[in-house]
Amino acid sequence: MRTRFILLALPPLVLLLIAAVIVQLIAARDEESADRKASERLTLYRQTILGEYDKYRYLPYVLARDPRATIVLNMQQTTESANRFLEEMAENSGAYLLYVMNTDGNTLAASNWQDELSLVGRNYGFRPYFQAAMAGEEGRFFAIGATIGEPGLFLSRPTPVEGTPRGVAVVKVDMQPLERAWAEGGEIVFASDANGVIILSSVSEWRYKALHALSDGVLEKIRQTRQFAGLPLEPLSDASSTAENVLSIDGRSYRHNQADVGLLGWRLHFLVPVAETKENLWPVWVSAFGLSLLYAVGVLVFRGRALRRASALLRQESEELRELNLRLTDEVEERKRIERELIKAQEGLARSSRLAAVGQMSAAVAHELNQPLAALRMFVAGTRKFLEKLNIEAARENLSEIDALQHRMAALTQELKRFARPAESRIESIDLKENIRAAAKIALPRFEETGVELTVDLPEEPLRLETAPLPVEQVLLNLLRNGADAASQVADGKVRLEAQRLEEAVVIKVSDNGAGVPEEIREKIFDPFFTTKLSSGGLGLGLSISGRIAEDIGGSLAVATNDFGGATFTLSLPAAREVQPRRDRQRDKIGETNVEEVPAE
Repeated sequence: MRTRFILLALPPLVLLLIAAVIVQLIAARDEESADRKASERLTLYRQTILGEYDKYRYLPYVLARDPRATIVLNMQQTTESANRFLEEMAENSGAYLLYVMNTDGNTLAASNWQDELSLVGRNYGFRPYFQAAMAGEEGRFFAIGATIGEPGLFLSRPTPVEGTPRGVAVVKVDMQPLERAWAEGGEIVFASDANGVIILSSVSEWRYKALHALSDGVLEKIRQTRQFAGLPLEPLSDASSTAENVLSIDGRSYRHNQADVGLLGWRLHFLVPVAETKENLWPVWVSAFGLSLLYAVGVLVFRGRALRRASALLRQESEELRELNLRLTDEVEERKRIERELIKAQEGLARSSRLAAVGQMSAAVAHELNQPLAALRMFVAGTRKFLEKLNIEAARENLSEIDALQHRMAALTQELKRFARPAESRIESIDLKENIRAAAKIALPRFEETGVELTVDLPEEPLRLETAPLPVEQVLLNLLRNGADAASQVADGKVRLEAQRLEEAVVIKVSDNGAGVPEEIREKIFDPFFTTKLSSGGLGLGLSISGRIAEDIGGSLAVATNDFGGATFTLSLPAAREVQPRRDRQRDKIGETNVEEVPAE
């Protein structure tokens, strides 16, 4: 039993040991990766500091050689010309401050000469950059300004640049934009001077703190130069860590990498929270303990008779699967049989549909040809009367109309085939107003016969469509004739056709003051062979064909009851995009003589 227990406990122990080794390897890898990243970032930040320094390093030398700035040393008093020159140089170069000092350290000219805290007249002989320049060297010093209170890097040169100095030219560089760029980068980086005092930092709270406690001698030297305006310079690190490259600040441990800047003894420091370097370790431990726990649960579950029960369950499930397979096989065979019967039924329906289409086309041809035939009879009768009166010009016009109608009848027979084959219509750009006038002219005999007044209301601008013209005329003609038939049943019958452009569509409304369309038959009115004109011999195909045509050309046809109790049929067609809608309209009265009218015979 003891040996068995040891054997059962051995796998999780081995697993935990492997996890410990993996954790060590991952930790070493993450630390190496963090150090490598820190080295790369330190190089980049070092270049930003040196780039800012090199950007202004030339400027003190230029000022020291320019008589416009050093003229105050000859006169030993400030001049407006020198101040304005320094002010202009500061604006053009981007430097924070420019000023010139005499050998006593008094400022004789400064770029901020007009400010309340002007440097003119103030003495900065205690600053190391002044003392270095007076010794004939290039002065460099970082400090908080003694007058303005803003930190910056001071660069100085003696003037003249060779020989005995008669004064010092100084440039103050504002390093705060560089700090703000560091802070926006989201990384922890700071720079310390030769004494270990933090002078630049992406974390503003750490600025002007020391990496370690400063000696009394160093503090005295800092006080003499007034470098940090009397700030306490408290230590940043709250404890010294025994681990290499680890710094503890405010209770948090950071992996610490540093590099020399190569300027004034400055050093750059890059910190990465130790917790971030260990983020990849906890999944390994969690996985190891989870697997160990899973192993223990597995041992408990499969102890005893687990295998026997599992085998019995497997046999039962196998039997159920066999029965299910048999049922599925029967269902597949049944589905195949039903599919074969369905295919035969579909073939029979297709044959029936073709036969029905032949009958519908025959009736449609007869219905659609009745309209131009009626117009032909009217034109033929008119031609005979004109010939009897020797009105040759009017007879010639009627013959032209007869010729146009016979062409229309030929085209109509071709177009009626499209009722079964919609892809044959030819699309072209048309002005719908012309098609409306053409349809009204053909329908005019029907209105004269019934005594119904037809009014056409069209806008002044063209109604541009990209469609097949003949189907549109066919729909309009059907709607006009239906309106005439409906209005003829009442006294003073009227039919009104109006068209307008609405955004992306052209809408044509044909309204009558007849009996209207009862609500209970509106859903059937567009069905083939449905008609309410039993007395007039209507076939019930006009609206069916019109609805089909409207759908084929991308539009729609609807019916509603108007304010007069009659029916209003609304035909909506997609308009050409380049046309802009206008509100001015021009009304046509059939039978009146004007530019837009449809003349009566």
